[in-house]
Amino acid sequence: MLNLKLLPALAAVISLTAACRKTVKEPKPDYRHRTLNDTEVRYLQPFSLDVDEDSAGDLYFTVGLINDTEGTHAKFAVVSMLSAKLLSIPDSVARLRKNENIPLVPDHPREWNGYDTYLCEIFIPRINPTGAVTWRGSWVAADRQYLGMQFMSGQTAYLGWVSMSVDTARDCMVLHECAWRAASAGDVTAGVTRN
Repeated sequence: MLNLKLLPALAAVISLTAACRKTVKEPKPDYRHRTLNDTEVRYLQPFSLDVDEDSAGDLYFTVGLINDTEGTHAKFAVVSMLSAKLLSIPDSVARLRKNENIPLVPDHPREWNGYDTYLCEIFIPRINPTGAVTWRGSWVAADRQYLGMQFMSGQTAYLGWVSMSVDTARDCMVLHECAWRAASAGDVTAGVTRN
């Protein structure tokens, strides 16, 4: 039979044991990082980025020309391929600063999708008496800014970033580096290459 007088002592021992038990945290998987050697992307010189070099292209950077009644547009874009997605805002890929959070679940109006590909554009009006060329879009003159990405490799989901610039003097995108880690480790930080 249980001695009721011992119950408070037993409860104290159980509480003390629980308080002394060490919590072992699982280490987060390391970031993987690679340089992109300042690869330039310009009209008729696109670039397919296989982030983790598993022979499956993840992102495709390109500059395409569109003519319409307004004029000529040289559109700078990044297209997500296969199961990749980009961190986007309405009508554009989100432009992130160094140390900005890239979340697994973004706050509105940001979202993960594979459809918003627009970065910026050079616009030449059809009626152009002065020869004016206008740059438009959120990535104009970006200097080592970041785009957030998700992609799959095998059965594993990854979360990461690509560092890039838009050189308005030379009409090109410049791809600097990228980093990624398993999405199961949680959010990543733009520009961070190790835990």
